[in-house]
Amino acid sequence: MARLWIQSYKSWGLLKTWARQILCGTVVAFLGLNLPGCTLQKPTPAPPTSTPSPPQESYAVQQREIERLQQLLTEKDVLIRNLNARQQDQAKALQESTSKVTRDQVMLRRLATKPGAASSIAEAEVAIASLKLSQVTVPEQILQAQRLLDAATASYAKGNYGTTMDHAAQTREFIEMVKDNHSRKASDPRLAMVAFNVPIPLRAKTNVNLRLKPFTNAAKLVTLKKDSALTAKAYLGDWLQVQTSDMRSGWVLNTLVEVRVGDLDH
Repeated sequence: MARLWIQSYKSWGLLKTWARQILCGTVVAFLGLNLPGCTLQKPTPAPPTSTPSPPQESYAVQQREIERLQQLLTEKDVLIRNLNARQQDQAKALQESTSKVTRDQVMLRRLATKPGAASSIAEAEVAIASLKLSQVTVPEQILQAQRLLDAATASYAKGNYGTTMDHAAQTREFIEMVKDNHSRKASDPRLAMVAFNVPIPLRAKTNVNLRLKPFTNAAKLVTLKKDSALTAKAYLGDWLQVQTSDMRSGWVLNTLVEVRVGDLDH
């Protein structure tokens, strides 16, 4: 009986030891979950991504841009039409003015007298002296004005008083053109075509492109050979409206032509 009791006591001790070990292992396992080396890292949140614009919003933006561009095109078309109408009006006025000038020239030649021719030369001399003092011209422009004045003087010496008055008037108008171009900028909205009362004879200094309008990118009508005879009827800034010997009309830059005077060129 004593032996049975001893064996039961030993079994009970083993059972207590085994239970104690299981409890300790459970506690250790539970604590291990909170150890720094065993903690799980929190997942890094993904960076926010920009939300694309809804299709309706993108379409609205494109539609507004299209409407803006269409408005600009409409305004440009109106501006071009206004410029074309203005040029047509100027051309019509120039044609009427040219016809009147031609009639006046015929009458002037008939009425030209020696005192009148001498007075015209004096006025041209004053104009060229003023041009030299203005310090706004290049020597070549002064030389061309002087050639016209010399032609007037030569005609006066020959008794051609009508021709004298023509050359004197050409001298004054050439000088007025030079002064006018220097007093205004090319972008000046007041810049307008000005007709010569007396057309000025010119010749091409080199091969020259005759253009439809007074712009460097305007349509080219024909290429004129060097020394081609021209007659300037009007100017617009640095451009001259000219007529060729075969009656073609167009525009050339004034730097590509020079004065042509019959009394001095032959």
